Amino acid sequence: MTIATAIIQKTPIFGKMFAVDKSTGLEEINAWPALMIMASFVWLVVAGLFGFVMPATQIFDLNTDHFYTTLTLHGAALAFPFSFQLMMGVGLHRSGGCVGKGVTGWLPAMAFIAMNLGAALLTVGVLMGLKVSLVVMYPLPLVGAQMGVWSMNAVVVGFSGIYLVLACMILLYPILVIKMLFFGKKRPDLVLSERSLNDPGMLGMILSALTLLIAGTPLVIVGTTVMAALYGIIPMSMAAWATEPVVFQYAFFIFAHNLMEAMALMVMSAMYATLPLYLADGTRKLFSNKLANLALWILLLTSVTSFLHHFITLTPNQPAVLSYWGNIMSWGTGIGAAISIFTVLATIWQHGLRAEPGIMAALIGWVLYILDGASAVVTSNVAWSYQLHGTMWQSGHTMTVIVAMSIMWMGVLYHHYPVITGRKLDPVLGSWFVRLFTIGGIGAAVAMLAGGAAGMPRRFAAWNQEGWMFYGNLIVIFGLILGASFVVYMYNLMKSREISAPMGEMARA
Repeated sequence: MTIATAIIQKTPIFGKMFAVDKSTGLEEINAWPALMIMASFVWLVVAGLFGFVMPATQIFDLNTDHFYTTLTLHGAALAFPFSFQLMMGVGLHRSGGCVGKGVTGWLPAMAFIAMNLGAALLTVGVLMGLKVSLVVMYPLPLVGAQMGVWSMNAVVVGFSGIYLVLACMILLYPILVIKMLFFGKKRPDLVLSERSLNDPGMLGMILSALTLLIAGTPLVIVGTTVMAALYGIIPMSMAAWATEPVVFQYAFFIFAHNLMEAMALMVMSAMYATLPLYLADGTRKLFSNKLANLALWILLLTSVTSFLHHFITLTPNQPAVLSYWGNIMSWGTGIGAAISIFTVLATIWQHGLRAEPGIMAALIGWVLYILDGASAVVTSNVAWSYQLHGTMWQSGHTMTVIVAMSIMWMGVLYHHYPVITGRKLDPVLGSWFVRLFTIGGIGAAVAMLAGGAAGMPRRFAAWNQEGWMFYGNLIVIFGLILGASFVVYMYNLMKSREISAPMGEMARA
């Protein structure tokens, strides 16, 4: 038994959901991914609870300080320890079964520890008073400490947490993926569905890992310098270059924006790999692997520099030509998205679809992701950005892309769950999850975008005073439906039943 399996067994409630099946000989590709997935659902509950405190402060006219605290905690928990860790767990399990290599050793252990310890430290820092947005606008944390809004200790603790989370996403996870795909010996007993590295289902994973590693390197350099200064390892004067707002913000956004693009590449590769398994005629082939790969390459090349559209409102810090370049590249991602849309729809049209809950959840998440992409293209426009970047439109875009990719991974997890646990999920509960999420996810996204279009500001704790409560109520209603969908999904995990068929056969089906 691995350490990861033992931790899962000893975890109350959530351990029952993700108990690893040790009878199949697949524990080496199941255990660490299962632990990561289990931890991601713990953080989903945390994010959900904080998410409902925000509107409660508006509805019941509570202290606005609670709003800003829970806003920071909700965004951070949803984006990193839930969404990214879910992707990490499912993606590692999938790649392990495709290349026949175990998810073992110190790298997955360190990735798990860095993500969850980092998220916990960030939570402590926020509860100590640090209130920054999901987008860390520097030097706001230090300015807040200097003005007495929060303590310097809160900054150190919070930044320590952020640093560990970034270490997981930028270094540990990408290096683990690259190690699995390019190094080590393939074991036939661990191969579930062999794929080449040029397969659309694997190419996106490779591109995603390299994007995280390359785009994150500048932030690692800047962040390490700042952390060394905060801990007194080097004089603050030696970190002056890294604490320049322009330097920090560009390093941050080169990574932060490409983090979303890397996750999109990963989730599209998972879609390309999973969709053929549910085709009605049993062909298990995409309409065109070449088109699918082309879409991934276009999304990669256009998204790398599209982060520049975040700095349109920072003129004259950024030359106008770069602002327009970011705008053009953002629109260019639509070409890759269009090819992906055509490939997926043509595949379903050509072969038909077995509409089971897992693939339907992935497809609904994909639809929401396309809607979010359209909203991102709008706000990347130079003229529109001045109107929308400071409104709920941008919050809607950020939350929608995270939720859309998360639900796609939850759909893919639905497919992998029997292999990991040896148990099957209830298709009726699965269908209810899809229905509730469709209403709640799309409704919440449209409500936030509509509020932003009407001028509703983001990170603003007085909706009822300024006439924004109509949109706030819509967000609450659809948010409750969205929350109900997650409850149904987790209830399904709790009530999953053992599979009578030999799992060695089912795992390779």
